[in-house]
Amino acid sequence: MPHLEFDLRRFGGITTRRRLIALGHAPLALRTAVDAGSIIRLDRSWVALPDANAEARRAVARGGILGGESALRSYGVWVTADGGVCVATARTASRLPPLLAGEYRLWREGVSRGSGEWRVAPFEALAQYLPRVADRHHLVATLDSALHHGLLAPVQLDELLERMSRRIRRLRTKLDPAAESGLESILRTAIAANGWRVESQVRIAGVGRVDLLVDGWLVVEADGSAWHDHHEAIERDRQRNSALVLRGYRWHRFGARQVLHELDRCIAVIRALLASGPPRR
Repeated sequence: MPHLEFDLRRFGGITTRRRLIALGHAPLALRTAVDAGSIIRLDRSWVALPDANAEARRAVARGGILGGESALRSYGVWVTADGGVCVATARTASRLPPLLAGEYRLWREGVSRGSGEWRVAPFEALAQYLPRVADRHHLVATLDSALHHGLLAPVQLDELLERMSRRIRRLRTKLDPAAESGLESILRTAIAANGWRVESQVRIAGVGRVDLLVDGWLVVEADGSAWHDHHEAIERDRQRNSALVLRGYRWHRFGARQVLHELDRCIAVIRALLASGPPRR
């Protein structure tokens, strides 16, 4: 006897009735599960578990699948701004339900719901999203994140950039798959744009890896609040800061709000620190 929840989770919690029936689930069993509330009917063809990706459920219920920035978020790729739920829809689709607040539609060739996949592939999600981003630092952050998560092979990256405008293609040399967060990528590209030498994820003996090392002696860390705000993380950061000082480094930490909304001020702080010169070791 096939297990409905197990099979749904194999597909990320959302798929078509046809796909489940092909695995041996009887139509009556699906209707019974819907009536019991153990699965949710999204439209005539699609069902989902109640805890499945909320944005994907909304996209499918609007006659599309998850695309662009929303698909990237579902893959764990850094997306700086949240423009809402991106509903990727085939150009031939008709009789679609209206969008709700916080949703927008991208009409695309090749978008198909027949496979039962509830989101576009990473390559296509990037192709949909990147042209909508104006800031080069944030473009690099998204591409760094996709590379870091292994969602783009080098040949795919080259193919993707060939489809992009010149302003995006010329960022190829700015990318660094070692970057572990979008904040780090944004800071790194801004630092490099000012002519300073900057390295990502440098390992320092007795300290561990640091986000960025500028000109060989200034450690710059970008702290996302979800990781650095609880007590144990704060204590660990203090220990690392002390270890850096004892090893002849200077350091400075920036929070997410500073990097995202006060980037020029962050660069001004780094400039002032560099102007003071390296510490004596």
